[in-house]
Amino acid sequence: MTISRRHGWLLVALLGIPLLAGCELLQHFSQQPKARVEREPIAGAPSKYSMRVSQFVFMSDVEIRRDQPIFRDLGNLREQVNRELKLPPSTTEVFVYLFEDKARYDKFIKTKHPDLPPRRAFFVAQPRRLGGAEDLMVYTYMGERLHQDLRHELTHALLHCALKNVPIWLDEGLAEYFEVPVTNAGINPQHLEALRLPGVRFDMERLERLEDVHQMSPLEYRESWAWVHLMLRSSPQAKEALLSYLRDLRINPNPGPLRPRLAPAFLSLEQAVQTHLTELDRRLPPSNVTASK
Repeated sequence: MTISRRHGWLLVALLGIPLLAGCELLQHFSQQPKARVEREPIAGAPSKYSMRVSQFVFMSDVEIRRDQPIFRDLGNLREQVNRELKLPPSTTEVFVYLFEDKARYDKFIKTKHPDLPPRRAFFVAQPRRLGGAEDLMVYTYMGERLHQDLRHELTHALLHCALKNVPIWLDEGLAEYFEVPVTNAGINPQHLEALRLPGVRFDMERLERLEDVHQMSPLEYRESWAWVHLMLRSSPQAKEALLSYLRDLRINPNPGPLRPRLAPAFLSLEQAVQTHLTELDRRLPPSNVTASK
């Protein structure tokens, strides 16, 4: 449940892939000056060191190496998301609290957010006590899946910066799409494998009725990813349906359902998404895909 003007308390969680072991981030490097941070520290959260990458301010209690591939990649994430979704640029700061290990992270989450389910990372948008802009924060720890965890949660933050609202299924579907490396072209191989099993059904109307992330099981995450991939990677008409919806979300928090906009692009939406997944199976060499969850 993340704190947000749009959804009240709404918290977004994720799963990810092992792209960079967290211990590699802890190696010492030349003294790095702290990024200018004009905000009150959060009790129990990392605060000793800070480093800015793009609009993201990474906070930690151990020095981290700026030259690691993970930070070069995250520095490009804003441009990737904004370019593909045609979103306006934003410089809103997003504070990323990197705990040194899982034990310290778990203790903090249980203390500050005791009602939350166990997850490796969370995005939180919290109104300030005295009003004004929200504080945008990501909490996670330096584990083996840190890279994809951060890509997922920072995608949520970038969408939050640009849009008045994002339906929960679309928010998660887009985060699942962008959480994998750029070279994957948005393909999550484990989602693809699970969705090709017999008996899997697709129903965007059902997804659009969901109002809370707690209503989403792994099945809903996979299906949301499939619909997003269909819209972004199948046809110009399908992509324009999504982009026009996102343009409306810049000014209107409730522009209605997306399905009626997408339907004219295909004879049958449900058949279209199944055919799209079959095409991915057929034409994508396994070597081009990085395994995830």
